[in-house]
Amino acid sequence: MGWDDSDMAIGKKKAFLSFGAWRQLEDPLRERERLLVCGIHEDTAGGMAPEDLQSVYEDDDAELFPDDAAHDADAASLLEYSVALQQHQLQAAMAGANAHSPGSPGSGDDEKTIDDSQSAGRASRAGEKDSDLKAAAEETPVVEEEEDEAKMSRARRYWLVLVWLLTWWVPSPCLSWCGKLQRRDQRIAWREKVALCALIFFLCCVIIFWIAVLGLLICPKQHVHTIEEMRGHNTADDALVAIRGEVFDIQGFNHMGVNSKYLVDNNYPGSDLSDKFPLQLSFVCPFPDLDPRLALSPKPEPYSDTWLHDHRFWRHPEMVEGGYNYYQYRLMRIMRENYYRGKLATEPQRVEMEGKGVGLPNGMRRYWAIINNEIFDLTEYIQRRGAPFVIAPDDRSNETRSRMFLDDGVHNLFQMHPGQDITDKWNRYFSRRPVARRMHYQCLRGAFYVGVVDKRKSFQCYFANYVLLASSVALTSIIFFKFLAALQLGSRREPEEHDRFIICNVPCYTEGEEGLRSTLESLATLHYDDKRKLLFIICDGMIMGSGNDRPTPRIVLDILGADPDIDPEPLSFLSLGEGMKQHNLGKVYSGLFEAAGHVVPYIVVVKCGTPRERTRQGNRGKRDSQIILMRFFNKVHFNLPMTPLELEIYHQIKNVIGVNPAFYEFIMMVDADTYVFPDSLNRMVSCMLHDSKLMGICGETQLANEKDTWITMIQVYEYYISHHLSKAFESLFGSVTCLPGCFCMYRIRAPESNYPLLVSNNMIRDYAENNVDTLHKKNLLHLGEDRYLTTLMLKHHPYYKNKFTSDAQCRTNAPDTWQVLLSQRRRWINSTVHNLLELVFLPRLCGFCCFSMRFIVFIDLLSTIVMPATVVYLGYLIYQLVVSTSDTPLVSVYLLAAVYGLQALLFVVKR
Repeated sequence: MGWDDSDMAIGKKKAFLSFGAWRQLEDPLRERERLLVCGIHEDTAGGMAPEDLQSVYEDDDAELFPDDAAHDADAASLLEYSVALQQHQLQAAMAGANAHSPGSPGSGDDEKTIDDSQSAGRASRAGEKDSDLKAAAEETPVVEEEEDEAKMSRARRYWLVLVWLLTWWVPSPCLSWCGKLQRRDQRIAWREKVALCALIFFLCCVIIFWIAVLGLLICPKQHVHTIEEMRGHNTADDALVAIRGEVFDIQGFNHMGVNSKYLVDNNYPGSDLSDKFPLQLSFVCPFPDLDPRLALSPKPEPYSDTWLHDHRFWRHPEMVEGGYNYYQYRLMRIMRENYYRGKLATEPQRVEMEGKGVGLPNGMRRYWAIINNEIFDLTEYIQRRGAPFVIAPDDRSNETRSRMFLDDGVHNLFQMHPGQDITDKWNRYFSRRPVARRMHYQCLRGAFYVGVVDKRKSFQCYFANYVLLASSVALTSIIFFKFLAALQLGSRREPEEHDRFIICNVPCYTEGEEGLRSTLESLATLHYDDKRKLLFIICDGMIMGSGNDRPTPRIVLDILGADPDIDPEPLSFLSLGEGMKQHNLGKVYSGLFEAAGHVVPYIVVVKCGTPRERTRQGNRGKRDSQIILMRFFNKVHFNLPMTPLELEIYHQIKNVIGVNPAFYEFIMMVDADTYVFPDSLNRMVSCMLHDSKLMGICGETQLANEKDTWITMIQVYEYYISHHLSKAFESLFGSVTCLPGCFCMYRIRAPESNYPLLVSNNMIRDYAENNVDTLHKKNLLHLGEDRYLTTLMLKHHPYYKNKFTSDAQCRTNAPDTWQVLLSQRRRWINSTVHNLLELVFLPRLCGFCCFSMRFIVFIDLLSTIVMPATVVYLGYLIYQLVVSTSDTPLVSVYLLAAVYGLQALLFVVKR
């Protein structure tokens, strides 16, 4: 081989090779495996020219891509190779599925793991320059587009139909010309947004209708009081009186020398004062030639209150010739304009019973009936065969031929059907005499009216009240159960120390040096064996953040103490992106990080991009950074071929750091601006080991800048409640719907069955989705990738659990300006809605019916969508409380007080 001592050294148990010597041995194996995967037989490969089998590592001083043609060929080769790898993985998964029995946990993924003897067969070559592969790669997007059109789901088709039904009124040319939306996908996204806004507006209207309108339609609001209720309003501060079926509030009354104090002193409040205000019968009953001497009440005692109010014909004979009636035209008008509060009401059961004589002295009967929900009492008229009294001035006679002035048919209706609703009979009797019906109704309304029917205890009102109350109590019960789930008082137990291998994944983007240093030092000083944790830091591109003087990768390497003279070779890997963006290059650094007496191994992957990239080199997003790690451990688990970057990561972990990658069981994900408490890692591992069905766990996230501005202060309560109330409750079902990406831990594989969890093929396939062509996918994959990762875990592993533990804690920085906060919450709300929409259709969430996590997810989804209506209703309640009117829905106020009171109590007790 021509090696010297600088290339190879032989120890007692192992042979040590330099990197160049190792490449010389490894490259032929990589090429052989690549040919096998791509379907080229080894014998055929033997006839190839030597330059076709050239290593991608040769000539270190040469450019990686000397010209554009080579760049296109390499990218095409990488794309073709990735397709071959996916086919190989699919075949391996299908073979594994056939080997397992149906329904077993491992039937979806092969359960092989890495072995030292198999490491020589892992490598693959990404630089093969072959024109046939390039042509195949160029044709791939067309095939994929055709397949996407063919594979459009039925739900997607129905959704697009609904979108067009809601947005048909906006023609596409208008969007192209006026909206500058030239591409079809942009126009579809705009229509989807409009359709979503329309649906949200519709649901908000439904909620407002349910809360504020439905009850009024089923049971219209009645401003009524029964005579029994009237007796309770008999104080100076609460004084009500009734006059001929109408209720008045006499508090503050002052007229003609009579004030409210005088009325209270004479015990008038809380009683019916109809007899105190005699009326002129001929004025309220507009019948021709009605005798003005007829009256419904006798002469009052001189100088009594009734006598002072009496302005009938016997005292003012000039009224018949156009005089003035004080009661009808003066007093009642003032009372109705200034003091009116409602009407007297009587329950229909009481009307019917007293019409039959039930509950009255023997032989007595009350001749009253209901017409159009109004009650008219003709008892004295019927019993005395007309007007009870004839009252004339002193110089006139009281003799009269007849006291009856109502139509005989009306007289018979009340006499034959007392206590009944005679509306239909009334309408039939006067069907051909509208003028007579109007005159008789006016007479009944002015002289015999005693109130309206009290429907507050009717079936429809009970139904409306209890349906609304039941729904309100159900929602409040959810909050109450969340409160009980969160109210876990007691001291924290100290867990024992564990020895499982952990990956501490930190994706970086534009963070500053202070935040990065705090995060990395907090991870290095965790109370955990330094040899069994690995800092895996991924820098998302050669990006320089605002306020930084160096790119983020350089800052990270300087913090870790890496040698600035070391510049590894960029290696190819498959990245997330469209077209040529899928080809990316990355550098791998490794070493030991020393902090506060701790020495922790680290791996740094820097995505540097291809030479063609001029701006944001290598940047593909946080999801791509997570996919790098997930794909790597997926290939470690299934013993699959790796890309050059993944092979280098494998080499650094196994041969430089000295740990077999297959030993790692958990991945803790931490954002680059998060400080992790020293005992948090050990506590999360303890929970994982305590429950082998636990696939994900998160701790409590606190604010590191809670006192900086009032913007951060208002978020303290929200952060605390979202963890200790919402996540603690979801943890009871084992279905925490969002494991925050700033601080969580996932299990790589199941401990007993070796079943892949985070790194399963289904997880990689869905989370590495490249074709983000719908608004739904954009909200899932671009605005809330951390939440979507949790959603996929619940979707593909329904028999495993997610949990929240308040013992593990971290601190992170929250937005400190209003604009940044609004931008963050807009992204969070969009992501929440679309992820909950995914979860609500999962059939295997814990529980059943209304006692299931699926029902809770549906309630969370609905409450998030109708939040605008909730804010409007809260404003309405606050207004009602401020103005202190009697129309305030007290039940809603009490329920809201209970909801927020429980949350505040939890915040005070546990914080």
